[in-house]
Amino acid sequence: MKSGIFELVENWENNETSAISNAIELVEYADSLGFDEAWIGEHHFNSFTLCPASIALISHALARTKHIKIGSAAILLPHYHPIKLAEEIATLDLLSKGRFLFGFARGAFPIFDITMGSNVTNNRKIMLENAEIIHNLLFKDQVQFEGEFFDINNVSIRPHPKGLIPFFIASLDKQTLKDSAIRGYNFLGAFTLSLKHAKEIYELFMQNGATKSFEFILTRAIYIDEDRSKAEEKAYIGADIFSQCMIRANEANPTFEAIIKTTDYEEFRAEFFNKDKILENMIIGTPQDCLEQILELKKQVPLTTLSLKLLSSKLEDSKKILKLYKEHIIPHL
Repeated sequence: MKSGIFELVENWENNETSAISNAIELVEYADSLGFDEAWIGEHHFNSFTLCPASIALISHALARTKHIKIGSAAILLPHYHPIKLAEEIATLDLLSKGRFLFGFARGAFPIFDITMGSNVTNNRKIMLENAEIIHNLLFKDQVQFEGEFFDINNVSIRPHPKGLIPFFIASLDKQTLKDSAIRGYNFLGAFTLSLKHAKEIYELFMQNGATKSFEFILTRAIYIDEDRSKAEEKAYIGADIFSQCMIRANEANPTFEAIIKTTDYEEFRAEFFNKDKILENMIIGTPQDCLEQILELKKQVPLTTLSLKLLSSKLEDSKKILKLYKEHIIPHL
């Protein structure tokens, strides 16, 4: 099983410059420890998670690292044109010598859809059509495509990637997951995804043609400390602050108030970033505690990668967690 980290570029100290700098430094540190993957999210209009320009962040992180693979978790595909994004993906692949991983999603929060002028009812179909076109552009010389949302007339992008770029879907929609399994995509799960639901999704992929090379990535919040009570205390504090900040993150955009009132946005956000749900699925304790929890998780779901979401507000605390994980857990996975 591979080990990764999941980065949302949290602005814990209300300093945007240091938040972005610390996020990149943590990815560099994970690379130096030998972690396999780092995943960088995409959020918009958010004063706490500063990752609206995920391609720029990923490009910078790839340039600052040597071995770790870096993925998008996930690009909100309905808001990108397939030709432009395919060109950027191919370029990232060549610059990084094959270290870019392509994760994509519909986008869960309606504020971005409405603000960008998108029709949320069509976004799942747009996402899948866009992904199909991007795949064709990356791996075929000439692309002719007449779809419901895009028409591509005999286009050949340059450059082309040197090798295969894996596609990862981040979704909970059953039909989307079935379509993704049939197409050979992999799965990227959020850190609030329950074990029961994760098992159901894995089975769904298996029943719809997933091959032996299928990758199933599950994200989990984590806090490790040599002292179990200290780990639990810090985990509860981190989860509480993270949850509150995410739920209140759009307060800096009062112009969205009317939009929020006409959607179920606030209810959905409160449920998605529910503190109890984070803690219920979190890995907490001493290195031995965490190892036992991870091995049990692996027994329940055949993970290919466990991606760690660090809920520590200090960079040095995050580095300590990764160091403990590297020394006491990775050798046993």
